[in-house]
Amino acid sequence: MSSITLKGSKEGFSVIVDDSADFDEAISDLKNMIVEQTIGTDEDDVIRFAIKTGNRLFDKEQIKKIKSVFGKYPQIELTSVDADVQPKSEAAQIIEDNKVNIETGIVRSGQKKDFKGDLIFLGTLHEGAQITTTGSIYILGEVHGIVHAGFPDDTSAAILGNLEGATQVRIADVVEIVTEDNADKYSNRKYAHIDDLHSISVDDIQNFKESINEPRKRND
Repeated sequence: MSSITLKGSKEGFSVIVDDSADFDEAISDLKNMIVEQTIGTDEDDVIRFAIKTGNRLFDKEQIKKIKSVFGKYPQIELTSVDADVQPKSEAAQIIEDNKVNIETGIVRSGQKKDFKGDLIFLGTLHEGAQITTTGSIYILGEVHGIVHAGFPDDTSAAILGNLEGATQVRIADVVEIVTEDNADKYSNRKYAHIDDLHSISVDDIQNFKESINEPRKRND
């Protein structure tokens, strides 16, 4: 029984490798399949193949061997080698970037705390202190310093909750200094986000859900 299965589509062929098969056996079956597919084809014809490995990840050396097999046949093109699973390092990074942090302590003047993912801030941020995260920030405590969401370049991040008292509001690369002239808009139950003009806008928190759905509507 072959360790590979061939399926055709408009884009070319998919070669599905049995994720429980021996690798050398799969390579042998792959070579035989390529020979069968190239018999009788015009030299100018190019047949495209994508390798699907299911719940199995090939390492760099194995992928190199697969590419070398295809490289011997000029009328055969390998478009991709894809698995249904991710390397542990990539999966760990996704979890890290999307986790929710909770901070309950005091961040004193001169201190800066960095986080990955979203942040629920229940503590106290003194003037001259800073909290920064790659995701959004939900403020339920007191802030009197710099609040930075979406670091370094996530313009979809937002800062929600009790913004009264902040000295600076930052989202991605956009900075707004809070002064007497604009302090009124930074009050409790507000949220700050980047608008279409790439500026920081502040709105009532009840409109937050509608706002985050706007980009999705524009892309539909």
